[in-house]
Amino acid sequence: MVNLTVADALRLAINTLRDIAESRKMPSGIELDSATAELHADAADVLDESLKQLRGHE
Repeated sequence: MVNLTVADALRLAINTLRDIAESRKMPSGIELDSATAELHADAADVLDESLKQLRGHE
């Protein structure tokens, strides 16, 4: 079992959201429109900010 931290999980989520936003495609293959892709990019930014605030508190 790999020991993941909350920061690790957030980084993985951020990367996944950014990949989805850039490709405009969900991992399942469903295509996203521009607004939904932008929403995923915005969510990645919010999580990235949360990660920055988390550093030093783990």
